[in-house]
Amino acid sequence: MHVARTLKKRGFTLIELLVVIAIIAVLVALLLPAVQQAREAARRSSCKNNLKQLGLALHNYHDSHNQFPPGAIYQPLTPGGAPENGRDARWGATWVISLLPFIDQAPLYAQYDFTQIARTGNGTPLTANNLVTRQKLVSMNCPSHPAVNTFLTQDFDGFAKGNYAASTGAGGTFNRNDSRNTQTRGLFSAVEQFGGNFSDMLDGSSNAIALGEIINVDSGGDDRGAWGWASGPLFSGRARTGTPERFLTPNSNDIDCSPYAWNNSTARPVNLRNNPDCTGANAGTGARSFHTGGVHFTLGDGSVRFISENIDRTTYLNLLSVADGQPIGEF
Repeated sequence: MHVARTLKKRGFTLIELLVVIAIIAVLVALLLPAVQQAREAARRSSCKNNLKQLGLALHNYHDSHNQFPPGAIYQPLTPGGAPENGRDARWGATWVISLLPFIDQAPLYAQYDFTQIARTGNGTPLTANNLVTRQKLVSMNCPSHPAVNTFLTQDFDGFAKGNYAASTGAGGTFNRNDSRNTQTRGLFSAVEQFGGNFSDMLDGSSNAIALGEIINVDSGGDDRGAWGWASGPLFSGRARTGTPERFLTPNSNDIDCSPYAWNNSTARPVNLRNNPDCTGANAGTGARSFHTGGVHFTLGDGSVRFISENIDRTTYLNLLSVADGQPIGEF
């Protein structure tokens, strides 16, 4: 006689489930840093490519105009007549505005009225430069940088922010003497309404910084990165004068001194800080990024280099100064 036996299906015990969950948690903990590193590597690559495209755009502009665009234009256009004041209401187009046709933004460029000041916002499309400066340009934002949606609203509402800026040299951003001094002059100047050319890079185009990364913050009173406003897309090597002078190497822990500042001296990371009390012609904004270890820069020859935040200060200032006659060597 055959006796049928019922087989009882056995499930997982609580201990077995906990062990499996623990193993999965360990695997996730091991894999997560690798995934994050891969994502950041992709973001860094995209950020580098953005600067590469801006470098190509500068070269194309140079081919058309025999020089690079001026750091900013002052209205009315009077050579040498721009003030050493990044808050002056009569600032006009920036180098980014001039470059729009060369970064696939010809329709935006066509809307901008170069005869008007940048703070023009309530007129027709021909005079409403606000319609242009409020646009958030993907090509001006580094994917590694946390998203910032706040416009520069100090005195005027209408300037979107980005993460790329042009070098005004080793001195102060709006210092006229620094813009004229071969030991400190950069490839761009707002106060001189100047954009250099290849012949100005006496140290060699591969030894001259043209563009670099900067940070911006969610504050309407902070101008850093506001690519349509004169002081927004510019950086320099000096934070401020004094005893001792303060210089801004890549990712410096020193405080930025831009014309409009959010006055936060306790921000973390510390390189977000900006102090309105040290603004003026001798002050400036430094090159900064959210990348570990350094900042991307576009050189005069169009190449992009990742420069360590531990670079020797003198070497870095020599890279910002395009005609100081100082040999650079490896950096």
